Amino acid sequence: MSDVKLACAAWGFRKMELPEYFEAAKGMGIDYVEVNLGPNSPGHLQFDAAPADLDRALQAADDAGVTIVALAGSNNFAADDVAAEIAKVNAQIDMCEALGADVLRIFAGWVSAAAYTDATFERISGALVEVGKYGAERDVMVAVENHGGVTATGAQCLRLLIDTTDEMPMGIGGMSLGLNYDPANFRHAGEDALSALIVTADLVNYSHWKDVRYEDDKPEYCAVGEGVIDWAPIVEELLVSGYDGYWAIEYEEPSDIVRGTRDSAQYLRELLAGLADA
Repeated sequence: MSDVKLACAAWGFRKMELPEYFEAAKGMGIDYVEVNLGPNSPGHLQFDAAPADLDRALQAADDAGVTIVALAGSNNFAADDVAAEIAKVNAQIDMCEALGADVLRIFAGWVSAAAYTDATFERISGALVEVGKYGAERDVMVAVENHGGVTATGAQCLRLLIDTTDEMPMGIGGMSLGLNYDPANFRHAGEDALSALIVTADLVNYSHWKDVRYEDDKPEYCAVGEGVIDWAPIVEELLVSGYDGYWAIEYEEPSDIVRGTRDSAQYLRELLAGLADA
């Protein structure tokens, strides 16, 4: 339990300014934070953030007593101009390096089901190789989130990453290119989260934590422990795999973000303590 590094994922805090967000994280006993990039989080960092913006973020983290360990980036390697998307991700890696952040969370690409061709996977995998190598040179781990589409299942994530990770050097913090394992995103997409982890455990270099419940047969995200996911075997499997990265709690609803994050953290802490005592 003492080695598990709980963190705050940034999406649920998108309506907060960074100082308020960082103080909230510290108040919950969480020392590590992820920061959003882009216009959907005006109080965080933008894609064109200047050095002064990064300095302000670092000062806010220092004032609150937390550490920025990850940036939540954005990209689409299925876009027509893949070179531009690679350059966009590399610029985000540069921001991670400037902040001393260990991880850049990205996506694979947004594409219709009709376009799930071998060429699509090869194109996205090729782009991942490029950004993974760029990140390795800067001691930044690139973590590809399973988020539906070409990453909806464990098998799809394995297909995208298994060959690319073989080409990657190891970074200071671990695999320079890997999977941001999000159990709830797998369940939301209709995939069993434990089965997906068993398939991809050796690829995981970052993680997001939330739950899924069903309203009128439609899945919606909720706090860890408030949904349908059976957490104990998932947590145990991840620990057995040797994963030693960040466990970033991603409660997504801004209206009660502190409550949802706090309850998720407490659930995970109690579960981890119980597994340690077993």
